[in-house]
Amino acid sequence: MNICKDLILPVLITFLGVLLALYFDKQRLPKFFMTASEDANLDRTYSLGHPKVGQRWKYFRIRIFNKKMTWWLSWLVKRQTAENCRATINFVGINNDTDFTFKGRWASTPELPFLNEKFVKIFQPDPVTIAESDSEILDVITKCENDHEAYGWNNEAYLDVHDWRTPEYKLNEGKYKVRIVINTQNGVSLKKEFYLTVDSTIKNTRLENYQIT
Repeated sequence: MNICKDLILPVLITFLGVLLALYFDKQRLPKFFMTASEDANLDRTYSLGHPKVGQRWKYFRIRIFNKKMTWWLSWLVKRQTAENCRATINFVGINNDTDFTFKGRWASTPELPFLNEKFVKIFQPDPVTIAESDSEILDVITKCENDHEAYGWNNEAYLDVHDWRTPEYKLNEGKYKVRIVINTQNGVSLKKEFYLTVDSTIKNTRLENYQIT
């Protein structure tokens, strides 16, 4: 009987130690937060010397954060950097039959016209690495001021035949659900939905955080 009592405490301590180790290991993994906000977007009117001189284009984007470790854990463990992050973006029409998916393009990666391996990057876009407390911006759509429609924006848009308007990714005026999935080399993934309104004007075109009502 005494032997059993003597064994219980070490077993419990070992079990608790394993649970704590698993918990800390899980907390170390990247933890993402995605949001749509105007500060992530890019509104540009191209100047003299650019092929699209005088044209106004707006790029609607999502910002992805790798959250900072909770303060009471930060002195014990450090959150991992999210390695080789890749994105896929799916558009589903709410009031139309649109449904397509493509590989996302990170805004910080080089533009294809300046790369020799243009065609490789179309099908295998560059990944990014997101450190703890840092963020990256993901391109989603673009709209020219002179167009009624918008277009999904990724590396394929840089093909000369597309003129930045990939026909397979055309988004007519209407409402859409945008599903974004982020996968990392760490084995962490995240999926989130956003709400897109494509209007005839840039002013009334919006990419917003999706709210279920």
